[in-house]
Amino acid sequence: MKYVKLLIASILFLFLNLKIISADEISNRYLYHIGDEINFSIETKLPNKSKYVSKSRLIDIKDGEEIWNVENSPTADKRIYDRETGNWVASYKDGNEIARAIPHNGGLKFPLNKGDKWSESWTFTAAGGLVTGKSEAEYKVKRETVKANNKKYKTLKIEMKNPLWNSEKDKNWKKEIRWIDIATGKIIKIYFKNIGFKMEYTATLIE
Repeated sequence: MKYVKLLIASILFLFLNLKIISADEISNRYLYHIGDEINFSIETKLPNKSKYVSKSRLIDIKDGEEIWNVENSPTADKRIYDRETGNWVASYKDGNEIARAIPHNGGLKFPLNKGDKWSESWTFTAAGGLVTGKSEAEYKVKRETVKANNKKYKTLKIEMKNPLWNSEKDKNWKKEIRWIDIATGKIIKIYFKNIGFKMEYTATLIE
């Protein structure tokens, strides 16, 4: 009987530790399917203060990329994202490419764990190639509970640190933070500030 109790205690200990570990890990990004729609509540501070809802619909998946039609956004009517990570690839407006990251920008990777730290680099191009350079940034992850949609989400918070532009400190890119729901792998909230682009906003997923 003593050994049975010891075995049960060991199993419970292992189960609880596995549960704690899984609570600090997101194995995979939430994968949307063609036809899926997502809405974000947007609150901007730059270039001016405003509030609106941006609507996106996934219209195609090809060559490892997702193509989204975007409604009610002043900056783009089509965006492309990397299928595996969810990182941004390109934005279009009225049929013209506004900007692109090659192969994609950074900040998202899976599996994602509390305490993760890494750096990424990519080529950024805009204005038909008139603006081109190498972007680099470091990222760190911690666990944080956030409020949205009248409920609390347990998330992994990914914060950008020490951005560089062509190997020098990027004085324009101030902040980029993403909160990802541990339970689903969905991006719940985004905060972005780049004074060079005159962009500062908070985007919150509407569910």
